[in-house]
Amino acid sequence: MKRIGILRGIFILTICCGNIYAQDYCRVLMNSISTNYKGVCKNGLADGKGEASGVDQYVGDFRKGYPDGNGTYVWHTGEKYTGGWKKGLRDGKGDFTFSYNGRDSVLSGIWKNDKYLGEKLLDPYTIDYKEGVGRIMIMKLGDRPYVQLKFSRNGSGANEISNLLMQGSSGSERTEGTLTGFEQVTFPFNCKVRFDAPNAFYSAIISCEVRFTINKPGAWLVSIIY
Repeated sequence: MKRIGILRGIFILTICCGNIYAQDYCRVLMNSISTNYKGVCKNGLADGKGEASGVDQYVGDFRKGYPDGNGTYVWHTGEKYTGGWKKGLRDGKGDFTFSYNGRDSVLSGIWKNDKYLGEKLLDPYTIDYKEGVGRIMIMKLGDRPYVQLKFSRNGSGANEISNLLMQGSSGSERTEGTLTGFEQVTFPFNCKVRFDAPNAFYSAIISCEVRFTINKPGAWLVSIIY
């Protein structure tokens, strides 16, 4: 019995010291909060619920040594962010509190890669209205700020439209062959397009109208199939 008691004591002491040792070597990989850590540890890194401090302070979820999940970060200058995190960067829905002109202000909304995107996450584009057309396809081609319009029927370019009217919220109009549109636009970009074209049976001329909004910057091709 005495031998069993001694072994049990050694086992408990080993577990206890092992936990202390692991806690001492549990690292936070974000330099500004890497001085002190208290919380769940995995493979020597903060992973799970925890509290970390250094120049700044953070309380919340960790993953592989970084704030990841939901938590509150307080800067030494007084600003505070509560919300989503991903690998040490603000990511997701959150509230950023800061002082402006001596008053506390709150910036609430969606964050991505530590940048504020707005009060809500916008779709890259929306088709707001269409009449007299079959389909509208909008595709991003690159980064240069322009919007090109392409009119087609049965998969091929069409030159049978007339009375084309384009109204864009920014940029300058450009026409080149079957492609026409706007260059040097700013986003979000709103556009209204009206034109006349033969119907599917070529028995009458119909009026067509399309309205769309492109929210994200880039080079965009808008294909209008009528």
